[in-house]
Amino acid sequence: MLTKRLTNILIAMALILSQTQTQGCKHMPVITLTAADSAICFERDILPIFVSSCAKSGCHDPATAEEEVILNSWQGIMAAGVKPGDPKDSEVFKEIQGQMGGSGYGNLNTEQKILIQKWIMLGAKNTVDCPSDCDSTQFTFSGTIKPMIEKYCIGCHAYPNASGSIELSSHTGVANAAKNGILLNSLTHPTNWMPKSSKKLSDCQIRQFEQWINAGTPND
Repeated sequence: MLTKRLTNILIAMALILSQTQTQGCKHMPVITLTAADSAICFERDILPIFVSSCAKSGCHDPATAEEEVILNSWQGIMAAGVKPGDPKDSEVFKEIQGQMGGSGYGNLNTEQKILIQKWIMLGAKNTVDCPSDCDSTQFTFSGTIKPMIEKYCIGCHAYPNASGSIELSSHTGVANAAKNGILLNSLTHPTNWMPKSSKKLSDCQIRQFEQWINAGTPND
């Protein structure tokens, strides 16, 4: 009886250990790079994610510099702990996997984490002035507008801690900001445009927003 009970305990412990190891693996997905991944651009693809979700007021912007970390430039991101070629040994990526920013502050989604992981695997290069694949004839909410909102805006404008009470984490919120003029005015302001601490959106990207708004802000 004792031997059987001990066996059951050992089996249970093994199952718990297996689940723990599996959960740990989820934090660092196995990624296989493809030829297309060589086109990943720091300035176009990576920096906007850090600016929106990390380098915001109260966290890692220049004014706050929480824990003396500023994440609005390649130099700052590298200094915070990026080991080119090795995401697992990069402190910044470990923090991202642990959801830097906390609940309700526009946590990075899986696609964004994988993109940053690939960028580090490719050497974490400071690539700038990369060609754009923007197509101004494409402006659906799901395929164009929402991805840009998630990339450039959601870090500061996610429910329930939306900056300026401008919530952009839902179609309703984005549509409301578009209809009252706040969204387009913020994107096109000549000196104080959004997103902050980032390059102004391209004319093509702004045109996509304009066409979606002119079409009635559909949830398509």
